[in-house]
Amino acid sequence: MKKNISINLQGIIFHIEDDGFEVLSRYLQEVKAHFASYQGHEEIVADIEGRIAELFSARLSVNKQVITLQDVEEMTAKMGRVSDFQTASDEDEDTYAEPAAAAGTGAGRAFAGGPAPTPADTEPRRLYRDLAHRKIAGVCAGLAQYFRVNPLLVRLIFLALVLLPNVFGVYDHIPGTGIFRHRFDFGGLALIAYVVLWIALPKRDDAPEPIDTLDFGGKLTGRKLFRDVDNGKVGGVSAGLAAYFQTDVVLVRVLFLIGLFLGGSTFIIYLILWAVVPEARTVSEKMQMRGDAVTLSGIDNNLRSNAFDGEVPPTPNRPLGTYLETAARGARPAVSFLGTLIRWAVGLLLIFWGGSWLFSVLMMLGAALSIIPFTAVEHTSNGFMFDDSFGALVRNLPPWGAIAGALLLGIPGLGLLLLGLRLLLRRPVLGRSASGVLLGLWLLGVVGSTAAGLQVARDFQAKDTYTTTVRLQPIASPGIVLDSRNVEDHFQWVNLNLAPADSGVAPFVEEEFRARGRTEAAARLTAQQTINYNISQRDSTILFDQGTTLKSSAPFRDQKLTLTLHLPLDKIYRLTPLFIEHLDDNDFTSGHRPSRDRAYRARFTREGKFACLDCPASADNNDDDNGDSQDSDNDEVVNLGVNGSKMQVRVNTDGDNPTVHIHTEAAKFSTEPASYGNGRKTMNTPGDFTEVEVHGPCAW
Repeated sequence: MKKNISINLQGIIFHIEDDGFEVLSRYLQEVKAHFASYQGHEEIVADIEGRIAELFSARLSVNKQVITLQDVEEMTAKMGRVSDFQTASDEDEDTYAEPAAAAGTGAGRAFAGGPAPTPADTEPRRLYRDLAHRKIAGVCAGLAQYFRVNPLLVRLIFLALVLLPNVFGVYDHIPGTGIFRHRFDFGGLALIAYVVLWIALPKRDDAPEPIDTLDFGGKLTGRKLFRDVDNGKVGGVSAGLAAYFQTDVVLVRVLFLIGLFLGGSTFIIYLILWAVVPEARTVSEKMQMRGDAVTLSGIDNNLRSNAFDGEVPPTPNRPLGTYLETAARGARPAVSFLGTLIRWAVGLLLIFWGGSWLFSVLMMLGAALSIIPFTAVEHTSNGFMFDDSFGALVRNLPPWGAIAGALLLGIPGLGLLLLGLRLLLRRPVLGRSASGVLLGLWLLGVVGSTAAGLQVARDFQAKDTYTTTVRLQPIASPGIVLDSRNVEDHFQWVNLNLAPADSGVAPFVEEEFRARGRTEAAARLTAQQTINYNISQRDSTILFDQGTTLKSSAPFRDQKLTLTLHLPLDKIYRLTPLFIEHLDDNDFTSGHRPSRDRAYRARFTREGKFACLDCPASADNNDDDNGDSQDSDNDEVVNLGVNGSKMQVRVNTDGDNPTVHIHTEAAKFSTEPASYGNGRKTMNTPGDFTEVEVHGPCAW
């Protein structure tokens, strides 16, 4: 059994055995005594202590939490001892101490260097958020710990995905144009991935020191990327890259300038590197930037060589960079206030989105469990999540399937809400245990929803139809009114086809009901028994429902209805605006459906199309002037006046099929009540009527 002592090296607590502590204490006393004559010796010693703390951190793992004497001896062997170089340098110490120390000023509290320390191999790999080395939420630092890479590399990859142009495999060329259409957004995917990892990954406050070098092998091994502000012009990015790659700084600056004039992408890269690459402040950091081993002799030689180069330390040649950094420090309060506003805005927006989504899911669950009527869900959601088909499907889910679906859809909404609260409160709302419970419930929802989906899919594997014919009463009037009526909360729109019937035959309708089921027989029975649809007749008016409805407690099986309306050719038809909604351009001889602002008169042709009699020329005769305006010189046009109303008859004699188009003004009625004699009726309750229909024999 050995006595352990707790020590603090640059803010990091270590437990060290008693014999190792004695060796470490003597070592640090030698270091302090050697560098005591240097100006700024306190910063130099702190820098060395930080390097020792890094080496000790690399020796710790889950199974090893105490620094032993062997660890201390290996550290001293790696760092070197003062006695190794003190004898040869004593004679020069008085000459170079003052200027050398001036070149090494600067407080250092972020240490890295030399050979990159790696986490202990005995520690199992786990994904977590590294809060000890985080910049925002510790996601990139945690990924770097898992993949054993430098966190800077992961951050650069994230920023590149978010900010840099996506040019590989993410643009489609529109044929016949010079336009490239963006079809995928890596930036949005990266942001979503970051937020998901922020929510899902557990946090860790005592993670080991990450790998601090971008080790690509060869001559770059052991180097660390820093900004060289002593030799830089603007921020020291180019000088730091030049020191890292051992090249001329002028070449790096020229490359940045060329990229600036060839699209400006290097400007964004420069700003990113300025933001994420740390500045080389201490002696050890400057040595790591150049690839020098961070040992006591190396630090001492570096200080002496700097002093030998000039008795006065060089003044940093970066007036523009200094100005920009000073301006940035001055703008820091405003930027901080702006960041707070953005944080609050994003937090409130996430709370609104998450709350709305969660409320909709709860309403859906209530409707699925028959706790609340589904009409309330439809009106509340305002089409955001539900439509009639989806609602009918939800109503027929098993209760456990509805609960599983609510977990699958609701927990992400709850996550957005909690993330918004976290941004506002600036602290986690849920602990690790609660987050694990939510993750488990969401996975349970995935499994349950999959099982429910497979069960529902069996009810849709077969399809069949049921056909019936509706015979209408004969109509003696020369004209027929085709109308439609709104059906409240109709389930499915009706597909209407037109077909000619022989003259003198009463109109009739063929109804084809379609549905799905586990078997064809079940599908046919569902199609026959679950759909409500009405066709009514009043005198010469045929009234169609706009859509179908499902019978009470009927299951959703993708029910559809197709009507084929057979019309005699010897009638004139008045098409109401609601009925015109059932038609499309192909149902008119002109190839254009008229506007739905009023009713129109039309004849029905053998081709199964309406030939409009009073449609405006722009609606009925707009065939890009084919056969009309192009050959208008050969048309016969007659203008008539009937009872003060204007009528135009155009006869197109071109081609093999001559056509006649009749255009007339809308019918006019007298506004004088006395002109109607005893047949008039006065209504004294204005506002009770939105539409008046008149039925009965009329002159067509």
